[in-house]
Amino acid sequence: MNKQTILLGILTISGALVSLYSCGETPAERKKDATEAVSDAKQDVKDANKDLANASQDVAKAIQAERDDLAVRIKRQSQEIDTEITEIDRKLEKATAKEKVRWQERRARLVVYRDGLNADLKRAGADLKDEWTDFKSATVSKMDKIAEDLKAE
Repeated sequence: MNKQTILLGILTISGALVSLYSCGETPAERKKDATEAVSDAKQDVKDANKDLANASQDVAKAIQAERDDLAVRIKRQSQEIDTEITEIDRKLEKATAKEKVRWQERRARLVVYRDGLNADLKRAGADLKDEWTDFKSATVSKMDKIAEDLKAE
């Protein structure tokens, strides 16, 4: 019985090895699978690059639209300031000495605002990729302050 058990064990192990070897992939099959995996990975990279390029174009278009909108708002507020300056110039012609000081101070302040907005307008047309959000926020805040000042007088 000892010989039979050993023989049966050897046959079992041999059968398992034959089954294992026959079920495994051949080197050609493994190479084919690896080639397909590399091809799939390359296609995934191409797709990702295409998606990234599309996203980049979308962001660029959105920023350009924001720039255009901000430029229109700056021009409009600059025109409002010019109108106010013209009105102050008319008031200066008829004002008393005390009123002239007040109107001249206001006019000077408005000129500074207008010049600052014109500088911002030029800067808005520049390439501000990394600092666009900060620039837009600061400019809008400045414009809000100017609008409040224009309404105050």
